[in-house]
Amino acid sequence: MRVEESIEINRPLQEVFDYVSDVGNYPEWMAHVLEVRKHTEGPPQHSDRFIVAIKSVGRRFETPYERTSYEAHRRYTDRAVGGPIPNQRWDSTFEDVLGGTRLRRAVDAEGGWLAQGVGTAPEAVSRARTFKTLKDLLEAR
Repeated sequence: MRVEESIEINRPLQEVFDYVSDVGNYPEWMAHVLEVRKHTEGPPQHSDRFIVAIKSVGRRFETPYERTSYEAHRRYTDRAVGGPIPNQRWDSTFEDVLGGTRLRRAVDAEGGWLAQGVGTAPEAVSRARTFKTLKDLLEAR
């Protein structure tokens, strides 16, 4: 299954990229994220390893990830390396647009019982709320 979404944020590309690519910020703007534990030191980069804890369907789930690609101020990809949906990949791309930045995020997921909830109406509302939270947070700066 593949789900793609995009949003325009009225902030400079570098600012949006730096904030979004920092996994430590995920709990501030991602609706289901409870915490992130990063296993690598320093600023975001290729080969970062981290665990994302989420709450979904009333339960806590932890998924280990690895950042499999990283092009500063352009794109990055995070891939699950275990957890309830081990075959998922998140691609984030950033581009300059008039007045700000367009962020596109796509997730490819397959297998696992939790994957079936990714396309449901409540999950779609949650993703929309996540993007709105991100936009509001960054544009308030």
